[in-house]
Amino acid sequence: MIRILLAILVSGLLWQCQDIKYPEAPENLIDREKMISIYTDAYLANASKNFNRTILLREQVSLTDYIYKKYDIDSVQYEQSNAYYSVDLDEYRKMFQRVQANIDARLAVVDSLVEIEEEKKQRKKDSTREARKKRRDSLGITTPDSLDLDLDKELHDSDTMPNIPIKTIRGEITPRKSKDSLQ
Repeated sequence: MIRILLAILVSGLLWQCQDIKYPEAPENLIDREKMISIYTDAYLANASKNFNRTILLREQVSLTDYIYKKYDIDSVQYEQSNAYYSVDLDEYRKMFQRVQANIDARLAVVDSLVEIEEEKKQRKKDSTREARKKRRDSLGITTPDSLDLDLDKELHDSDTMPNIPIKTIRGEITPRKSKDSLQ
């Protein structure tokens, strides 16, 4: 008997759920493309809140107010439009896939700009290194660049280092060859 009552109750609930009424579109509905742009900016604003919170607090910036002003909407219009679009989950999911695509496109632009800046810094670093290589000391011998030294080789090897006189306060000293290099 309990099973029959439970079956009737469950089927009655399922019957009632079949008649889902979707809300009507509000009169000031934000169009789908504009809503996708709003979601994209809201996502980025939320991310920036977590990243630069102290700057936003110091400058007293309200990102939600900024978004409302940028798209010329108010909070009621946004909430009504969001409620309307969120009823159809498949379409809502597609909207957020487009939001993700927009964010990925913006990240690609930022990444390319960062890469260009890094290339500029590397070229400047390389040109500075080349200028240092061309610099000569007072005897006309090119000074070795510390970045070009082969750290795996011994520094006092007679094959790699010529016998260059070392200037000191008392005069010049010519380094002697080591016993190993004489044999």
